[in-house]
Amino acid sequence: MRREMVISKREVVLMFALTITIFFPVVKSQAFDNFWFVQQWPPAVCNFQQGRCVGQGLRTFTVHGLWPQKGGTSVINCSGTRFDFTQVSHLQNDLNRVWPNVITGNNRFFWGHEWNKHGICSESKFDMKAYFQMAINMRDSLDLMNALRVGGLAPNGRTKSRQRVQSAIRAQFGKEPVLRCRGTGRNVRLIEIVMCFDDDGVTLINCNPASSNCANSFIF
Repeated sequence: MRREMVISKREVVLMFALTITIFFPVVKSQAFDNFWFVQQWPPAVCNFQQGRCVGQGLRTFTVHGLWPQKGGTSVINCSGTRFDFTQVSHLQNDLNRVWPNVITGNNRFFWGHEWNKHGICSESKFDMKAYFQMAINMRDSLDLMNALRVGGLAPNGRTKSRQRVQSAIRAQFGKEPVLRCRGTGRNVRLIEIVMCFDDDGVTLINCNPASSNCANSFIF
């Protein structure tokens, strides 16, 4: 007597799910074509904070983040490996130096936030260790404060020309930056300067100047 194979609906669903998993694995991170390396000016960041802001006295640009981009837009909130400090603990001294949390002082929280929102989207090319080391290398090679001082644009809380700031950055690094400002009326301040890198994380490239949101002049 021939036995008939009876397959339940639940077994069909499980078999289908297994097939999908084998042939269409979950994508851990999305494609990207370049990086925004974002440095922030702590006094301007603190100017817009209510209450205590630990970076008020800092007089050097610090890292805000390293953001994968695709077609001119940030790629964010991908699936992948969540932040694990033990993976980057050997970089702690350098990270404290270049990537502090200038608002609360909780540096590990800031690093975790930036990795989980942005860095994780580049995990297909750079694991956590490589990503944070890359940011340290970028910061050490891009001394924005020195470039601005050489250009006669040392910070003094007075109005600066957008064109002069852009020119000083181009003169030092040979590439177009993005300038980001915040504020209204007479309190518009330069808050971030972005430099752009190819997706290899090494090659400095021109940013799209149309991404700048600063007016012709601002406080710095």
